[in-house]
Amino acid sequence: MKDNQQPSPDDKMPPKQKPPSLKSKGPASKLVILLLSLGLYIIVTTGVLARLFVDPNIISSASQLVMDLPVLHSEISTANATTANLEFICDAQNSDDFLPDGDIIKRALHSVIIGAMKGGTQALHKILTSGHPRILTSGKGHGELHFFNNRGLMRNLPEGSSARKSAFSRTIPRQDIRDGFEYILKDREALNSRRNGTFDITNDQNINKVGIHSAPIYLFSGRSVPARLLCVAPWVKILAILRNPIERAFSQYNFIRTWRDGVRPSFETFILEDIALLKMTGVIRDWNHNNFESFSGSDEEFQSWEHYIRRAQNKGPVGRGLYSIQLEMWIEEFNKMNKSVVNDMLVLQSEETKDNPKDAYEKAVQFLGLKPPRKTRHSVIEKDHHKTTYTHDGISNETYNRLYELFAPYNKRLYRLLGEDVWGGVWDDV
Repeated sequence: MKDNQQPSPDDKMPPKQKPPSLKSKGPASKLVILLLSLGLYIIVTTGVLARLFVDPNIISSASQLVMDLPVLHSEISTANATTANLEFICDAQNSDDFLPDGDIIKRALHSVIIGAMKGGTQALHKILTSGHPRILTSGKGHGELHFFNNRGLMRNLPEGSSARKSAFSRTIPRQDIRDGFEYILKDREALNSRRNGTFDITNDQNINKVGIHSAPIYLFSGRSVPARLLCVAPWVKILAILRNPIERAFSQYNFIRTWRDGVRPSFETFILEDIALLKMTGVIRDWNHNNFESFSGSDEEFQSWEHYIRRAQNKGPVGRGLYSIQLEMWIEEFNKMNKSVVNDMLVLQSEETKDNPKDAYEKAVQFLGLKPPRKTRHSVIEKDHHKTTYTHDGISNETYNRLYELFAPYNKRLYRLLGEDVWGGVWDDV
């Protein structure tokens, strides 16, 4: 037909094609619809879309880690249930709050050293146990004993025991955990047998001595550890030691020997991955000065923190250095138990302890309520007990500045908490 020629009635047009209809298809199309719907449901319910909004400044490898985190709905629900308003219940089980001075639990839990990985807890423990004749270790190996955290209860106690089961409960069975702790003390064969029990806190010959143990993880475990420890041992004295958070993070990085897939990441990647996790869980946000102050110490911040530590597990190079959040949670648990923070918590600077171990030793001994020995072992006390000496010299300027800016408001918050006269500006660059 020519362009200007009109169609005749005899010219039959092809039948009009209908647009494809989903209804007109068979079972295969229905299966496609079902799969698409299921895929959309999974994307929405697992929060994958939300995770795409990680800070664009985070490098791709860090963002990928966030995407790969095994976040299950049941885990999120459990984490969100542990809010700042969640109360742990101390079940006394007809046990006295305070035990006689000679009681094994009273002596063994005289004091606990908390802090952060690579922060100087072992060094402080060594200074005290080697320098004072009345101080013995309640720990194992280098004096550490991870007992009061959830994983510690699971690892150290017999399966089926009430104390072990309490790791999953908000109710703290005081006597059951006391019994479990005594079981651990008496199970330290290698230590207890040395020199006919000279170093065994459970031995009757040491009834006038006190025990301490160190556990950096206690500071990085949220509310459960202080609530559990103060229920079991309301008399306990807490020694905390804190190190410059940037140098501590770099020391932790150098300390780790086993990495995922056997590949050691750069320090920058190690840091950025944790920053991504802190952002994803809501601990770190985009704020100005005013809303940072209002968020600090709020129920929302503490809830986000509980969410974060469940995912950080044994890493958390940045989070472990947010000391103000962690100490504030400990102080709140002190207040709930009407326990004096002034009399029963001493916070030391790791750098000062390393430079002046004698001063740190004397402060700690006085805090523990012990008399100085007639002969002080100065050579032992003043020995450098710090195993590693990593500083920030190996950190790039860009990464150092990023960390410095991130930690600055939290450090200032810590200075106010512990007293500007002693702590003000200790980690500020001059």
